[in-house]
Amino acid sequence: MRVLFIMNTFPPAYTGGAEISAYHTCRGLLREGINCSVLVVNNRSREPINEWYELDGIPVHRVNFYTHWRPVWRDIFDGRIYQAVKAELRHLKPDLVHVHNVSGATLAPYLACRRLNVPVVNTLHDEWLLCPNNMLYQHDGTFCDPLHPNDCHHLGYKCFRQYDYWGAIPYRRAVFAALTANVKAFLVPSQALIDVHHHAGYDLSRLRLVRLGFELPTPEEPTHPKIREIISTAHQYQTIVFAGGGNETKGAKVLLQAIPAMLDKVERLQVIIAGSGDERFLNLFHQYDPAVQILGQVPFKDMRALFAIADLVLIPSIWLENSPVVIFESFQVGTPIIGSAFGGIPEFIQEGKTGYLFPKGDAVALSQKIISHFQRPAHERRRMRQQCVKYIRTLTLENHLKNLQQVYHEVLAN
Repeated sequence: MRVLFIMNTFPPAYTGGAEISAYHTCRGLLREGINCSVLVVNNRSREPINEWYELDGIPVHRVNFYTHWRPVWRDIFDGRIYQAVKAELRHLKPDLVHVHNVSGATLAPYLACRRLNVPVVNTLHDEWLLCPNNMLYQHDGTFCDPLHPNDCHHLGYKCFRQYDYWGAIPYRRAVFAALTANVKAFLVPSQALIDVHHHAGYDLSRLRLVRLGFELPTPEEPTHPKIREIISTAHQYQTIVFAGGGNETKGAKVLLQAIPAMLDKVERLQVIIAGSGDERFLNLFHQYDPAVQILGQVPFKDMRALFAIADLVLIPSIWLENSPVVIFESFQVGTPIIGSAFGGIPEFIQEGKTGYLFPKGDAVALSQKIISHFQRPAHERRRMRQQCVKYIRTLTLENHLKNLQQVYHEVLAN
């Protein structure tokens, strides 16, 4: 079987959850004898790029286009990407195309696959089919109703536009549904995201629950000098890690509000913040130096070393997270999670056993959970670490690949 992955970014460039999960999936498929490669197409590049490279055995072709002026229609369809995808399909002749995130790739890949009659499956990592900011999230912190009419900006909805925002056209949802009609199966890593799309009108038979899976970590020396320093002194501190940087939707504001109580009640506490984001929040974190350390963007392979020395990892997200990769990476190294009781997060956390849940946006509850964790006896906290490892062994890369290939074979058989 020959499978072509199509997405708008891939390591070693920007590495969010979608990119990391695709990286592990591609490596796993290659080991199982499936001819797997990646096409990265994006029309938001600062300069045109057409290059081939190999990443840990994965063949990658990156075709980026510079767009001086980006009218809204070019978010929906870019003829340059359409031609690039058709050329790749004709060259590789894949049996199947597996699409991941496409905000920078437009919907041209779907039309190219339809034109050449190549079956398509699509992993959904957020709500891009339903919303221009991929999150159904408004600037005042409220959420859009998944059933609202397509032309939502005429009804007073105030979209959150700080991060990715694309394809804000009238009747967007109907247009997107039509242009992705050739997707045979949407693979969804959480039941919460399935429920949102089904509620919005997508046929439940096209929405398949396929949990993510990741390779077990192998000990590697981190390349980030600050992380090496943190590891060398970790035994002196109680350490919590937040991988959301200064991103509002990842809960940066909630964490900021919780920090004073945490520092007051937990001795020798250090808070490590990885990732970029809004400078407003990052600058506010600096007021708690040196207890709060800001690392900026961290190579994705270094994050597991950081999670491994942490006592807790935080996911205080205020938007509907799907299946945060941070949970998998933390559990693999035995680190419990404190996460918002919202979206897909509760599907992966057992209260008091593998972590804790708190009401979305409640900074007081978050600080109380952290304080109470460090008040637990050391043997109970060690037991939690053991339970994290035990649980994540039920969500292995092998299980993910097995379920994924089952969908592949069903699609090809039909």
